[in-house]
Amino acid sequence: MISVIVPVYNAEKTIKQCLEKIIRECKNLESEILVIDDASTDTTVKIIETFENIKLFKFEINLGVGHARNKGAEEAKYENLCFVDADIRISDGSIKNMLERLEKDDVTGSVSATQDLYNLNKENWSSNFVCLKSCYGVDEIIKEKSFSVCCSEFCVIKKKIFIEVGKWKTVTDAGGEEFDIGYKITQLNKKNIKTTSATYSGYWYDLYTRFIRIIQRTSKYIPLFLKKKKFDSKGSFATNGQVFSSLITMLLIFYILFSIILYPSFILAGVLILIFLQLIVEFNFLLFAKKNYGMKMVFFSLFGIQVINLGILFGVVFYIYKRILGYKL
Repeated sequence: MISVIVPVYNAEKTIKQCLEKIIRECKNLESEILVIDDASTDTTVKIIETFENIKLFKFEINLGVGHARNKGAEEAKYENLCFVDADIRISDGSIKNMLERLEKDDVTGSVSATQDLYNLNKENWSSNFVCLKSCYGVDEIIKEKSFSVCCSEFCVIKKKIFIEVGKWKTVTDAGGEEFDIGYKITQLNKKNIKTTSATYSGYWYDLYTRFIRIIQRTSKYIPLFLKKKKFDSKGSFATNGQVFSSLITMLLIFYILFSIILYPSFILAGVLILIFLQLIVEFNFLLFAKKNYGMKMVFFSLFGIQVINLGILFGVVFYIYKRILGYKL
C-alpha cells in the first residue's frame, strides 16, 4: 500500500509522461496518486485534469517544492510515501522494488532510485553536460549504496519516519531539501539507500539555469554543512571533489587578477599549473564525459566545469551577504 505524491510546477513538457508511467506502476499496487500543483502558470493543470483517479490539489501561491511535498504527505492515506518529481520518467517495477527494499529491514529510513544517463531534455545540448554532472558517481553503484542523501526526485519513506524527521524543509527556489532530510534520517541511526533496482530518466536543465540554481542551492546548503561538518556521498553534488575543483577555480580567478595588476609576465605559467591541477581533479569525470558523449563533450566540459564552480563560489558569497543582512537561510 502506497501513496504516490507528485509536486508539480510549470511541467507541461513532462507531466503527461510522468503520470502515465506512475499509473502503469500503480496498477498492481494498492495505491493512490496525489498531484500537488504549486501555482503553475502554464497548461500543466489542464493536462493533469485529463487523467482519471488522480487527486489534484492546487495552490494559489507558489510556496516551493518542499511545501508541496508536505501537503501531499498530509493528505496521504497510506503509511508508505513515494515522492516523484514531475520532470522525471520512472522505470518499470521501480516503485514496487523500492517498497520491497524499504520493508527489508528496520534500519532503512529511505530508499531512493538511481538516475540514468538518458536526458529527456532534447531542446538544449548543454543540458547533457548537466545530466553527466548529476549522474557522475552513481554509475559505480552495482546493486545499492548507503547514501548520505535522500534523493527527493524519486524516493520512498514511511510516514512515521517522515514526520519524526520534521518532513521536507520548506524553502523557496532551488533548496536542496534532499540533503537536509537525508542528514536527519541518519541522525535517527537509519540508512538512506540508493538502489539500482529502481531508476529514472530526468529532464535536466540547461547549463545557465543550472548555474542560477546552484547559487541558490549552495547558499542553503552551507548552514547544513556547518552543522554536520562533512560533505556528501559521491553521486550527489556536494562532494569533496566538487569543492576542491571549485577552490581551484577561485584560485585561478584570484591569480589572474593578481598577476594582471602586479606580475603580468607570470600569468601564463601560473594559469597552466592551476588548470593542470584541475584536470587531475576532474580527470575521471572527463573520461566519463568522453565515454558517453565523445570528445566534443570533453571540450565543453572544460568550460562547463568552470561555470558550475562559479555558481558554487557565488553561492558562498550570496550566503555571506544574506548572513550580514540577517536573513534566515
